[in-house]
Amino acid sequence: MLTMDARALYLLLGVLLGASVQAMEPLSDAEMSDVQGAGLGFVLDQVLLDGSGAQIVINDITDRQGRNVPISLKNLYLGAAGSNKGSNLNPVIIGSLDHPFELELAKGEELRTLRDDGQWVQTTPSNITVLSFKFPERLTSGGSPCIASYAGAGSNCSSGASGRADLGMRFDFQVAAGRTEMLALDFHQLVMDGSYLRLWGDRGQNGNGELVGEARINIFAKTLEVMSCAQANCNTTGETAAQRGARTLYITNGYANIALGYGKSQPLRLRSSADGQFVMELQNPTSGAPTAAQRQALASDFYANAPRTNLVFENLTVGGTRSSPTAVPTGGYNFGRSEISGLSFNYLKVSSYDLR
Repeated sequence: MLTMDARALYLLLGVLLGASVQAMEPLSDAEMSDVQGAGLGFVLDQVLLDGSGAQIVINDITDRQGRNVPISLKNLYLGAAGSNKGSNLNPVIIGSLDHPFELELAKGEELRTLRDDGQWVQTTPSNITVLSFKFPERLTSGGSPCIASYAGAGSNCSSGASGRADLGMRFDFQVAAGRTEMLALDFHQLVMDGSYLRLWGDRGQNGNGELVGEARINIFAKTLEVMSCAQANCNTTGETAAQRGARTLYITNGYANIALGYGKSQPLRLRSSADGQFVMELQNPTSGAPTAAQRQALASDFYANAPRTNLVFENLTVGGTRSSPTAVPTGGYNFGRSEISGLSFNYLKVSSYDLR
């Protein structure tokens, strides 16, 4: 049975009218009915999610023969850091009155993105209305370490130590009759400050209306464990730590800044194909310019201001066991530090396909 603390989704609502968010306070229904504003901010106060006894099954995903390929979500949990993979859950406060989650309709010229060099830049086109959902902000000064005791991830997160969360889940994929594959993810001290999703409408190059946008997905975690099993009826409850560790990938002090779309010249295009598949595409940022001079101007702006993608794992280990939730594992194979920095996409297309 899926359970949730009664206070888990208590939202501290306020209207963002350009005033300081310190003025936010809970509003009654009568007060809310009189509000005229651009959006709202909220904090997740004392959130605790315990799905250890629940199972969510996703159906209606079929292969080309029309057979159902169910996906089961199990062992879902969210709580304060130190939960020992959800076995000792306590509530956590995510966001703050100073730096809440924000949902708003904004003008494109008003939105800004924090570049890796600490500069705020406009990435969305002007003269459009954007639906924006933003996580707690990243800061240029006075922030907290994004990963505790690891300076490499920066110290510009607005979430303090009490705002870190443990998050975990397990997916069971029934890929064939009698065959189930499992994937389990466990994040320790997770924070996603600075992430956002922005959406707006565009006529597109073919003149047809389509949904476009841009997204920034920031993930900072003290540790991440990824465990998989390709055996039928995989059981993780009766195994020893050594058996589980043998098929676990461990990441210590890892973070990802994933940038998808630069609205001015390379918006993220979202659509469905003629056969019903989902398509996500980033076109060449200069593809819409008719002259060489215009293409050069677009390219110069794109490479100077478009957010980049960074993937950093301070320690990557396959196999072995941890002596504590934040320790580098012993045993297994240690790949050490891995980093991809400053990655940009000149062209990217991702599409769903029917399972065979």
